[in-house]
Amino acid sequence: MDTTITDDIWHCLNRYGNTVQETRDHAAERSSFGRYRAGAPYFEQYPLRRVLASVQEDAVFTGALAEYKRITCEFQAVERAGGRKYREELFHDLFAYTEAYRTLLCYHELGMHGAEGIADLRIRDEIGVLLLELRKDFSLAEIEQEVTLLDDTIKNIREAERTVQPVQELPQGSTGMSDPRWQQYPSSPKKQEQAGFR
Repeated sequence: MDTTITDDIWHCLNRYGNTVQETRDHAAERSSFGRYRAGAPYFEQYPLRRVLASVQEDAVFTGALAEYKRITCEFQAVERAGGRKYREELFHDLFAYTEAYRTLLCYHELGMHGAEGIADLRIRDEIGVLLLELRKDFSLAEIEQEVTLLDDTIKNIREAERTVQPVQELPQGSTGMSDPRWQQYPSSPKKQEQAGFR
């Protein structure tokens, strides 16, 4: 048995437990993008649940499974205590994260992104978790449609970036890499449209 997997699972369990405690103890301080977020326990729980489901037959993970169940019972108590207000807070966060996802793509199209570009899309994973979690409480058709459009846009951007050669030297008159003259946009309208440019 690879001890790295076991260590990783226990590390994730520790994070899951911490987020449950923080969500409970700092309810008044929670915000969409703050240190304490309503969705934080779900963001730890969903991937952890998937991993534990794949190892549940292995006796090595009996303790980890028991700990997961214990933490989940604590979390269910937090959910019950928060009631409908807590679910509405999660819905508000889902809306905020979807707006942030759109803004991230807009900044990318305008050449105003950082060096990492759109490589790290953790926010998209968090949107996915909340879409799954809130489906039974809210009508999410419009948000799901918007997220699908944004996903298609990012797919097109990535495809276009693979075909565009980077500029090796700063164009004359540009002030740096963030200058729009530095950006390599597809020249044809069709390529621009495929890349998500409007």
